Amino acid sequence: MKDKLKKAVENQDEQELLKCLDFGNSGKINSDCYDSIEKALIGTWHSQHEDLVNTIYLENLIDDRFVEPILNIALNKQRFRAYDDELEATLRKCIHALKAINSKKSYSALEKLKDLNNDNVKIALEMYR
Repeated sequence: MKDKLKKAVENQDEQELLKCLDFGNSGKINSDCYDSIEKALIGTWHSQHEDLVNTIYLENLIDDRFVEPILNIALNKQRFRAYDDELEATLRKCIHALKAINSKKSYSALEKLKDLNNDNVKIALEMYR
């Protein structure tokens, strides 16, 4: 998986990235893939940010290097969350991923998101009370 993901990111190939993030690859993405995941998170050549953030959350990929890119996705709707409707699914998944990372840095990012006074942020965070 590491090589396929690395190649997809290096070639900026959205279709290959999609294949790597497919549920059939669950459990195959691990710390060997973190560099490629980080690059894909900040990339603007694809529209798979929601799936990337969800993969971090679902696969329990814990690394502080993901915090800033996830926060950036959450804060920049036009650039990274163009498909978010009023429920802001990607934004909510950002909350879950930051909670999963569970570090001082991720909690600092969550505080910044709380300060937005966004109802979807509040709803996502209420799940953890």
